[in-house]
Amino acid sequence: MCELARERKRIDSILAEAMNQNSVRLSIDEVELAGYGLAALRSHYALSCSDECMRKRCDEFAALVALSRRAQRHAWQTS
Repeated sequence: MCELARERKRIDSILAEAMNQNSVRLSIDEVELAGYGLAALRSHYALSCSDECMRKRCDEFAALVALSRRAQRHAWQTS
């Protein structure tokens, strides 16, 4: 089993930080967010986890971030 399964909180922290960088802080594009997350995870886990495993977690996390940001944007626009 790769490191991602054992270090979920640390992984999520790395992803959150990567997806909150200036260039993507307001993005709701899941593909863009996942790309930034994957780059960050590769720098930490490239030797201990498969690209497929990292990509899957990045896609899941990016979908949650994008959904949350869309909801926040919608709430702000309708208030």
